[in-house]
Amino acid sequence: MPPARSEIDNLISLLDDEDESIAVNAMAELLRREGELDDALAAAQESDNVLLRRRVHQLQAAITLRRRRREFFRKLHAAKIDLINGLIDVHLQWFDNDSRPGLVQLWSDFLLESRRYPQHTLENIAYFMRKSGFTVQPETTMRPEYYCIGPILENATGSAAILAAIAAEIAAPELKLRFVRVMGEFAVHDGERLLIPERNWRICPAPDIEHCDFWDRRMLLKYASMTLFSCAVNSDSFRYVLTIAQALSGEEEDRALDYFPYPYCPADDEDDAADDNDI
Repeated sequence: MPPARSEIDNLISLLDDEDESIAVNAMAELLRREGELDDALAAAQESDNVLLRRRVHQLQAAITLRRRRREFFRKLHAAKIDLINGLIDVHLQWFDNDSRPGLVQLWSDFLLESRRYPQHTLENIAYFMRKSGFTVQPETTMRPEYYCIGPILENATGSAAILAAIAAEIAAPELKLRFVRVMGEFAVHDGERLLIPERNWRICPAPDIEHCDFWDRRMLLKYASMTLFSCAVNSDSFRYVLTIAQALSGEEEDRALDYFPYPYCPADDEDDAADDNDI
């Protein structure tokens, strides 16, 4: 007698069902059993069945995105944060079809270009950023590309917060720059002076430290992610509202939206939904 098919194999066999609802339900159950799937999915990917291969590919893409969100949540709560790696994660929350290796290469090329110039003083950094054409755009929840490292490096424009982060990352380590927000403007602080991207990379004396709001890398990554979340809300993109909420909260399912109002979180009853619509 041939061995009985496993439950996983049975679920995978439903992925090519012509009834879309059956395939979707099978995919949802497989996602819940993600840890058991690697070998089975690899075998299914070799199938001659075109529809099965396409749906297995969709399932693998969903698993990749889920793992990416989990990894970002872990990085946000790690003792030590690699800022550029984190900014790449932020980028991939929005441009989720982009390639991580491609973004790593884009940053590596930019960093190599920056190394052609000394980066030992704020003047050095300001010169390089101006020479490279980097300009600041107003902080906004309407332009997600201003908070994603890929288009920022490619187009030499973006949020002051991310440009300040990039400027700090190319600096020589002995500068020991810190991120700071002063009177609503993002800047880098060398202990005595500020480099302010929003003022065409102007250098000026730093105010008394009590007037400076110092940010760490974790705060910057959360700020960029929350801004992307607001972009998703503004564009009424439920997919990104959910996925970014999951990345920030660590929740795997729709529970990430439990604290959100209707329609992001289903109302308890029709009266609640009606009340929300009256606001």
